[in-house]
Amino acid sequence: MRKCLSLALVVAMLLACAPGVASASEVYVAVSPGIAQCVEDIYASFVAAGGGELVFVKEATGPLAQKIDAGAPFALLVAADPDWPEWLRERGKIKDVHACAQGHLVLWCEDEKVCKDVAMADLRIATPDPDTTSHGVMAADLLKSEGIWEKNLESGRIIIVKNALQAVMTVNAGSADAALIPSSLAIESGGFYASLPSPAIPTVGGLNVDFPDETVAAFWEYLRSPESAPLWEKWGFEPVDVQR
Repeated sequence: MRKCLSLALVVAMLLACAPGVASASEVYVAVSPGIAQCVEDIYASFVAAGGGELVFVKEATGPLAQKIDAGAPFALLVAADPDWPEWLRERGKIKDVHACAQGHLVLWCEDEKVCKDVAMADLRIATPDPDTTSHGVMAADLLKSEGIWEKNLESGRIIIVKNALQAVMTVNAGSADAALIPSSLAIESGGFYASLPSPAIPTVGGLNVDFPDETVAAFWEYLRSPESAPLWEKWGFEPVDVQR
């Protein structure tokens, strides 16, 4: 029942649709890739409870927000970043903007000894892009606080990639020893991870004002419901207590 679209297919879909006109047969949800597995897990629960079908589009939050601003037919944005949803709300593009959970940044490795025994200054670390992702901003802030951002960036020991998922793939390929990623993606990816002294970051979403849909509105409510709380916790989040 669950679907996702490749970036190439998203581009083709956007080119095929005139601005402001969504497909009559499919409803699209834009979600940051670092939290997508958790959101899709909650979606499976939503479907099991009688909810309708949705199509998920995964990309870094910044590009997704910019596409919504340009008229992309994404009926709901669920973002691992409070700033981009707020930017869209201020521009009158989305409504019903709320936090649904609090996420955390972790140091993820394939080798447990790397996470436990090697100082971050000595690691080749893949990090999401701080210009387009909230986890990239958090990673940069953390590495700056450790005093290693500038030096290791220049030496190539900090490797900036598009998003958290690509950071995992960089470690998988052997080009990095570790990645700074959200805990939900670390749980999905297996391996090992270590908690970090970085602040929690809200997962925030909102409904596109130009593409109202009953199914997506119901799913957005379900994401903030008591029924979804155990699934948020399963993926390393702290669910928001009060549904608004």
